[in-house]
Amino acid sequence: MSLRARLALVIAFLAFLPNLVLALTLGLMGNGPWLPLVLWLLLIALVSGAVGYLLARSLLRPLEELTRTLAYLSLKEGPVSELRLPAPKEPPPREIALLRTRFGELLQRLQRLMEAREAFYGALAHDLKTPLLSAIRALEYLERADHLGREKRVELLLALRRELTQAHLLVENLLALSRLEARTPQRETLNLRALAEDLLLRYGEEAKRRGIALRVEGAGVARGERLLVERALANLLGNALRHAKTQVRIWVEEGAIQVEDDGKGLPLPLEALAQPFRQGQGLRGSSGLGLYTAKRVAEAHGGRLLACKSPLGGACLRLELPSAREL
Repeated sequence: MSLRARLALVIAFLAFLPNLVLALTLGLMGNGPWLPLVLWLLLIALVSGAVGYLLARSLLRPLEELTRTLAYLSLKEGPVSELRLPAPKEPPPREIALLRTRFGELLQRLQRLMEAREAFYGALAHDLKTPLLSAIRALEYLERADHLGREKRVELLLALRRELTQAHLLVENLLALSRLEARTPQRETLNLRALAEDLLLRYGEEAKRRGIALRVEGAGVARGERLLVERALANLLGNALRHAKTQVRIWVEEGAIQVEDDGKGLPLPLEALAQPFRQGQGLRGSSGLGLYTAKRVAEAHGGRLLACKSPLGGACLRLELPSAREL
């Protein structure tokens, strides 16, 4: 049954009930003929039904107008930024006006989210295009440079590798963010020290080339999805390697792991650095996407990413996760 029908029945019942009680009372007291009384009650019932229908239609007109407005918005083609709630034909009741205000706020929030998403993907495409174009140009040069010596060729190949690695990291972070948007992380018990040692093996060659000593200290376990936590730690370790002078330390404890270096430290607060694709001098990571991914991974697990103090004198980023002992 529709809301209009229910409202009409309620109004009709409220209008008919007093007349029914009055008519029955007079009929019982007067002991008169019942046929006129029944006809009168039928007339009152018809009038009450008509009044209920008209009043329900009048009361629900602002709501029906808002429904038509929302249907028009859902069918309208064009960018979301151009969607607006049309002005009502007549001043609506306070409740409907408040409902229109809430729908307007929801539409504005949707527009901001769409704008942020478009900016995100635009910046991603730009940042992904840059290393790929550099790699293509390096390959084209290598194709034509028959006279190139071994030393110069190795230098170009290393530059090519760096550009492709940067593109690969962008794709890996984007996949991690997409996984976070699609579902809740799967929890398993993780040996954080073993996870850190696996990362050291992966980054050992790069650290050796940069002359940076890597080490892991401490031990602990946590609950989380291995691939996501590994991606977050890889971003933190990659940042530390880019900015360290001589050493990077990974400190492991129960439910937390932190990455420290002896570089210059964070140039801005962590909240500013963890904004995706933030441009500027001295920002750590690949346009902020690495730190943003690490922050999102921590929050999706019910943890957090914090800036801390390091005895090495540089930056210290701490990833906190649910402890296995909390089960």
